This record gives sequence, C-alpha cells and structure tokens, in this order.
Amino acid sequence: MYLDTDAVLARLKVEDWLRSFVSPDVLESPVTSTATAIEVQYVMGDEWELDRLTEVSERIADEGIELSPLTRENVEASEELRGRYDALGVFDSIHLGVAWTNDEPTLSTDTLYPDIDEVEHIDPRDLG
Repeated sequence: MYLDTDAVLARLKVEDWLRSFVSPDVLESPVTSTATAIEVQYVMGDEWELDRLTEVSERIADEGIELSPLTRENVEASEELRGRYDALGVFDSIHLGVAWTNDEPTLSTDTLYPDIDEVEHIDPRDLG
C-alpha cells in the first residue's frame, strides 16, 4: 500500500486528525517514495525545527514505512498521468506514478485521487 504525504504526516506529527486512521495495525506493507520525504520537509518547513526536518527519512522508517527510491519508470509514469489529468500537481503525479508502476493502491484523503483510473484509491477513513 502506497502512502501519500497526508498519511505519512499523520504518522510523523504528534497530533494529526488523520493519525488514528493510519495506525500501523491497519496498514498492509506500507511504502512511500523518497519524494514524500522531500515533500514533508517542504510542507513542514515553517513548523518543524531543522533537526526534525533533517531526520524525516529516518522517522518514516521508524514508523515501519518502507522508503522507496524514485526510478525513471516512476517519473515517466508521473509525467504521463500529469499529461492526462490537468489538475494533478507535481507531487501528486509523482505519488500516483510510483503507485501505478508498482501496482500499489494509494492511501490518501486527496479528493483528486478517486478520479485517477490508473490507480486504486483508498481513503484511510474507510480502513477502520
């Protein structure tokens, strides 16, 4: 199961409204990409201290989430999806491209994802 940034942040933040929905006991083989580690640093840059920002990949691993490197195939799939779906931003298309090429469902609350035919979408609120 590929975890989008919102699901990863729910595990990394001390308090997050989504945290109880993405507890480790409901996540089946959770994986995310190195792009998520970058996006977390970008999104949390104004809230977290530098020492916390520089340990994002370690904290992801500590949560039992596999951190997968980006491949050329992932990036090409991302570009293809971005070409098909105008509303996708860079990070969304990367996450979906990784999930698509790795044949993984995507765990996310993103409201765009259910409209992406190439990737199965799972809303974490539906897991529990």
